[in-house]
Amino acid sequence: MSNKKGFVAKLNDFIFGQPVPGLSQRDLKLLHQVDRKLDILLQLLQTQDAPPTPAGGSPAANGQPAPAAFEELAEQVRKLAKTQFKTNTLQEAQLAQQQEAVAGLQRSLEQQNQRLADVSQQQQQAVEQAQLEVIKSLLPVIDSLETAFDMGRRQVLKLPMPDPTRRAIIGWLDGIRLARLRMLDILRDYKVTPIPAVGQPFDPNRHVAVAADASGRADDGFIVGEDRRGYATPDKILRFAEVVVARTDES
Repeated sequence: MSNKKGFVAKLNDFIFGQPVPGLSQRDLKLLHQVDRKLDILLQLLQTQDAPPTPAGGSPAANGQPAPAAFEELAEQVRKLAKTQFKTNTLQEAQLAQQQEAVAGLQRSLEQQNQRLADVSQQQQQAVEQAQLEVIKSLLPVIDSLETAFDMGRRQVLKLPMPDPTRRAIIGWLDGIRLARLRMLDILRDYKVTPIPAVGQPFDPNRHVAVAADASGRADDGFIVGEDRRGYATPDKILRFAEVVVARTDES
C-alpha cells in the first residue's frame, strides 16, 4: 500500500506541483485532461485491495474504467513530460542567448565609455596645450615689462633730474611693477612659475648657459647672472632660463 501511495504522491506532485513555465494552450489543455483522469487512476488504485468482483462481472460493469485508461493516462503523462522537457530546453537556450546579448551590450557600453574617456582626455590635453601656448605668448610681454622697470629704476638712481620728473618716473615704474605682478599672478593660476636661477647650481634640464664667469665670485657651476628668465609648470619647461655660469677653471 505504501508503494501505491508513493506512486500516487509522485503523480500528484507532478500534476499539482510547481507550474511549468512557458506551456502553450494545447499543453495546458492536456494538463487539465490528465487532472480529470487522475481521479480515475486513484479509484483504480484504491480498488486493487477491494474484494473481487462478482462472477461474470467486469471493471466496466462495476463502474470502474477499463485497464486501457491506465495506458491512455500513462501516454498523456509521457507527452506532458516530453513537452515540459522541450519547453525547459528552449527556455534554457533562450536564457543563454539573452545572457550573451546582455554581456555583449555590457562590453559595448564599456568600450563606448573608454572611447569617451579617451576623447575627453585628448580634449583636456588639447585645452591645456592651447592654454600653455597663450601663456608662452605672454612671456615676451613680461620680459619687456621687466626690462623697462630695470632701466627706469637705474635712471632714477643714477641720473640727476628734477623732483617732479623723478616722481613721475617713479609713478610710471610703479605702474609697470603692478602690471608685471598681475601677469605673474595669471601665470600662477595656470601653475606656471619662474625658474630659479641666480645662486642656484646649473641644471641643464632647466637652464641654458649663454656665458661663463671666471671672476671667482661664485663656486664653479653656480649661476651668477640671468640674461632671460625661464618659466615652467610642475611637469613641463615652457622656456629655459638663459644664465651666466661661474667657471673657475677657465684659462
